[in-house]
Amino acid sequence: MTRFAPRDFLLVFLGGALGSLLRYLIGGVIELSLGATVAASLSLLIVNVVGATLLGYTTTNPRFASENQRSFWSAGFCGGFTTMSGIALFLYNYPPLLAMPAAAVMFGFGFIGFAAGASFGGKKK
Repeated sequence: MTRFAPRDFLLVFLGGALGSLLRYLIGGVIELSLGATVAASLSLLIVNVVGATLLGYTTTNPRFASENQRSFWSAGFCGGFTTMSGIALFLYNYPPLLAMPAAAVMFGFGFIGFAAGASFGGKKK
């Protein structure tokens, strides 16, 4: 961002609220479908990979080039939808021999998702 205007804060807030709500709903649906044990790690993987893909797309697609679009989608929605705190909780609650490889897979797929989204968005390095 090159500026901080009241509109930016509102757009980040609204996008973050929408992203957080969607993340919560996805976790709830997976928990109801598969149980709480599977839901925690699976929903974490899904939201972070999908969020990274969307972030790659929105940061490279010219349709999202305006500051308002970036505030809402990149900082707001993707920031609220993805969850670093969820990964920290996952790492804390599981034994290191299980948690570390799982986190590496999450970050690896997150990077692949971002790269795929950036490729779909149209701008390449």
